[in-house]
Amino acid sequence: MRNRWSILSVVMLVGFLLLAACSGGENNSSSDGTDTGNDDNGGDSSTEEEITLRFVHWVNEESGNWEPVIEKYEEQNPGINIESMPLVENMNTADYYKQLDLMASAGEDLDIVMFSNGSDLAKRVNAGLLEPLNPFLDDEGIDINEEYLNGYPAINEEYFGIPMKQVAMLVMLNKDHLDEAGLEIPTEWTWEEYREYAQQLTTDDHYGSYLHVWHDLHSLVKFFGKPEGDNRIIKEDGTSNADDPLVRESLELRYALENEDQSSVPFSDILSQQMDYRQQFFTEAASMVPIGSYMLSEWGQFTPDFEIAWAPWPQNEETDSMHGFVGGDALSIAKSSEHKQEAYEFIRWMSTEGIMEQEVWVPSWKGAELDTAVENVASNTPKPEAIHTESFIHSVSSFEPIEVYADAPYITEAHTEYSTEVEKYLLGDQDLDTTMQNVKERIQNVVESNQ
Repeated sequence: MRNRWSILSVVMLVGFLLLAACSGGENNSSSDGTDTGNDDNGGDSSTEEEITLRFVHWVNEESGNWEPVIEKYEEQNPGINIESMPLVENMNTADYYKQLDLMASAGEDLDIVMFSNGSDLAKRVNAGLLEPLNPFLDDEGIDINEEYLNGYPAINEEYFGIPMKQVAMLVMLNKDHLDEAGLEIPTEWTWEEYREYAQQLTTDDHYGSYLHVWHDLHSLVKFFGKPEGDNRIIKEDGTSNADDPLVRESLELRYALENEDQSSVPFSDILSQQMDYRQQFFTEAASMVPIGSYMLSEWGQFTPDFEIAWAPWPQNEETDSMHGFVGGDALSIAKSSEHKQEAYEFIRWMSTEGIMEQEVWVPSWKGAELDTAVENVASNTPKPEAIHTESFIHSVSSFEPIEVYADAPYITEAHTEYSTEVEKYLLGDQDLDTTMQNVKERIQNVVESNQ
């Protein structure tokens, strides 16, 4: 009797397991999340796996026009949901990176991370936040430097960002002021000619030029037209570049504009009045600002009452070939993401078809139709007729990008030390020789303390 019940128990257990297996088989899914089971009538009872990708950035909906673009992607890719997460309300990237680091340190889920420059991306690579993209690019057969105007160099031979928005360094000009002074829109010029333009544009009502408190840009302007070689205050090998003659020449030029010619807003006024570059340009207090091409549409609260013209970045010498800096925003994959392939597919789409649909920024994608992209961006500004699109298109397409390399982790510290000495010089508290000597010592101390 005991044996009979044992056999019966085994039979019942096997039957139960078979029933459970058959029941579970109806929900079997393939590796791509597609249900492979069919009902008894031969109909497809498939349900796709829902995946949500958390996309962090600093651009609000009003400025970024994210919703319709993401909606289109989700329609084309059922089962993929993109959660757009602007981490700050003020669109300030410094504040954004603080929030990003807090999220990362707290172990919050991240999939896609947006960056505004290579230095801040490199810091998060060093912190272990980002996933290398080489395997994804290789699988797709993509050469990132052929596909994009790429301002994000490899770090230890690995790429960590797909370029999205193109930002070229140009000069933004008030065309009405040019016309009043009888000046043409420059199509190719030098810094000496920029200085002459600033003098001729200066009147009792406005300055010809404005250079902001960004000493890593406006107090190093000649680095951004250097055709090749090291073009930062820290060299590619991590050593000081303060001995480069272009550092001294950049400071001499700025000092001459502000203090000798009095054709550019004095640095003392910029500090004491806490001036903003948008305010200075759009209120017509200054005629020219060397700035990124993002100003094609990013006007803040201002709407110009004049036409905005554009010129290429001035060359250091008349015999120099046309070169300039190209950077912009990039999209990266978080190392902690559980859906890296899906994240990669989104950032590839967003940096090509998506950014064209967005009609907010000029893409870094070389496959984009530049004229169409610029016209689309201009048409979405509050006043499209204020943009001289012909000069913009010429300016962003008239030069070769300068060489880029990954910044040393201590580049921000070096810029801080540089700025301290530069401000003493611009305010008249020390001469240029003293400034350069102090700059060299300070930068060298930064390098040595980080070895």
